[in-house]
Amino acid sequence: MFIKPLFCEWDLVRARRILGSWTSPRRLSSDEADIIVRMIAQGIAEGRRYGFELAEAEWPTAAKNHIQELRDDLSAKL
Repeated sequence: MFIKPLFCEWDLVRARRILGSWTSPRRLSSDEADIIVRMIAQGIAEGRRYGFELAEAEWPTAAKNHIQELRDDLSAKL
């Protein structure tokens, strides 16, 4: 069963930078580094989704339309 990832290319770039700050890329195999980068990117994407949910609950109705526009833009990138 294939599960569509929730992260976008920007999340992967950011995750690679985070991994690079933690350890030297030479210490990990390419498969290990790829798995770790995808896990970090997934965490970034889930945090963003959680932030959207909090913003929808806290912000007035007019701002909720803006949040939906942001989600639509992000979905178009995936």
